[in-house]
Amino acid sequence: MDVPVIDLSTASDDELAEALLRGSCALLIGHGIPVDLQLEAFAVAKEFFDQPYDEKERVRWDGQGIWRGYQPISGEATDIVGERLPDLSDRFEVHTLGDDWQWPAYPARLREVWSAYFAHCSDLVSRLMGMLVHSLDLPAEQLPAWTDHQFASLLCNDYFPHLEAPRPGQVRAEPHTDHGGLTVLAAEEAPGGLEVRLPGQDGWVPIVLDDDTVLLQAGDLLSRWTNRRIRGNIHRVVNPPAAAAAQARRLSLVYFHHPSLDTLVVPAPSSVMASGEPALPPLHTGEHCSRRQVAYGRPPTERVGQYDDRDGRVLEQ
Repeated sequence: MDVPVIDLSTASDDELAEALLRGSCALLIGHGIPVDLQLEAFAVAKEFFDQPYDEKERVRWDGQGIWRGYQPISGEATDIVGERLPDLSDRFEVHTLGDDWQWPAYPARLREVWSAYFAHCSDLVSRLMGMLVHSLDLPAEQLPAWTDHQFASLLCNDYFPHLEAPRPGQVRAEPHTDHGGLTVLAAEEAPGGLEVRLPGQDGWVPIVLDDDTVLLQAGDLLSRWTNRRIRGNIHRVVNPPAAAAAQARRLSLVYFHHPSLDTLVVPAPSSVMASGEPALPPLHTGEHCSRRQVAYGRPPTERVGQYDDRDGRVLEQ
């Protein structure tokens, strides 16, 4: 099965819902995010990452609360990675609850560019959530928690060239699902890229994105609201071939969407009925995100709150 392609300039609500029901992710065109703005968001992120470490460390995450700021997870950032093998990337992140400190002094235009990109992504996921609520008969009175009051973060991953061979089992990003409702991902094309696993399918599907296309992925909380009718999309980022590793730099720009952090996500009655399965237990958004953040630093066998990449069953609750 191929990843569905949805043209939002013409797609119906049902076409979007069917794509996620079938594939847990979809390639979006006609999404309304200006290409020039996306390219500028990548450019300013690259300027930030290209600074000396001492400059980036000025806005490093301080270990308290939700991840934000600069996160050098590839190095000795044990406050983030804990006991797990670090991914081969660094990242910079801002979110809805962000304070002024998290914006770096250089490049000065990063705040303006990213704020504009953030706003476009917020509008996009609000539109998408409205389409899904209408098509799947989800409780319309709960929609504002996922739209007007959404919690979101914008993250750039810097998958830098491999100047040394990775340790055994070390990859750019190991298989996982995202915490929240919807994820909107744009990426530069370079060796060592994103791969997805589709529900009920074996193997991995490489994702190639051009400047006009973003990847939409379902996360844990949307899966819970639909009683797992929509599965959380399982994905990973693989290492480049050894021959290209020293030159293969790749950036991805990711908008992670959630309902408001005080939302209790309860499976919708319509989805429970349509799934033919018992209703899953509710998930409190803020508590779920905190558990997933802590779990990130644990070895895979000790984690909770992730989908098993063999059959899509959740490993907690």
